[in-house]
Amino acid sequence: MPLLIGSYADQYSTYDDDFQPLSPPVRTPAPSFLAAGPTGIRYAVAELDDGAVSAFAPDGTLLGTLPTGGGAPCHLALAGDRLLVANYATGSISVFALTPDGRLDRRTDLAQHAGASVVPDRQEGPHAHHVTVRGTMVHAVDLGMDAIVHYRLTPDGRLEHLRTTTVQPLGTGPRHLVFHPDGRVFVANELASTVSTYTSGFELLDVKPSCLVQPVGDNFPSELALSRDGRHLYVANRGNDTITTFAVESGGLLPIDEVSTGGTWPRHFAVLGDALCVANQHSDTVTRLSLDPSSGVPHPADVVLEHLSPSAVIPVDR
Repeated sequence: MPLLIGSYADQYSTYDDDFQPLSPPVRTPAPSFLAAGPTGIRYAVAELDDGAVSAFAPDGTLLGTLPTGGGAPCHLALAGDRLLVANYATGSISVFALTPDGRLDRRTDLAQHAGASVVPDRQEGPHAHHVTVRGTMVHAVDLGMDAIVHYRLTPDGRLEHLRTTTVQPLGTGPRHLVFHPDGRVFVANELASTVSTYTSGFELLDVKPSCLVQPVGDNFPSELALSRDGRHLYVANRGNDTITTFAVESGGLLPIDEVSTGGTWPRHFAVLGDALCVANQHSDTVTRLSLDPSSGVPHPADVVLEHLSPSAVIPVDR
């Protein structure tokens, strides 16, 4: 399975299962997050003040670029013939129509968030950080508003606002979320260094620290992901530079272990078969942590790639 590595070093790269390059790096501005469509086209944000999204052929040929209408786009999600983009700096969600072969067609909507919360230097306004699509439902995690905004994606590519879930306590700073097969929702909270559990209707069930080891300084959770069987939840911690493993039980999350990523500032990771692949942004490394088949705990870390400022690890189906 090919693997895309996004970065802040104005390039993204493609590797095979053995972490060997499949092609030369693709030069493009600040491709901090990527997505791969069913036609093989790769999509990359340009996380700049004047945000943009680009489409590339598998060989790296640029197929088109469109402005997102917002600043610092940082996350992408595909929804059939639509591509959604979270614009962090300006707190908005862009929707793009795709052509039948997967190229960018046009922007069909720009949903602007409005609001703020209690942390002055991080929550002075909306900051959309993550967008997730489930059927016709779109859930946008907004760190600046301390909120998860829920939309319906209409057939013509518009976002119809349904409601907004305000997270508690204020100052939590939600960043990313993941849905469990049983309907529960887990959210990594960047500013509070916690993980929240919600019902499928986004009613708060529980909050746990994202670390087992007390941080010496600040700690900011980033990505979170479930194991393939849904029995374990993994959360990356920037500060502690670790992955925390939780057992997913009917009564909630049970902390199991916290292990080093083998690098610094783990911004993103992906579950790849029996391992985790981690983008350590500040150490310019990508590490691989094997997963214990019985406990689910990752251990030890091997540096598999040296890559400038890696920011995302995206598996590609084709």
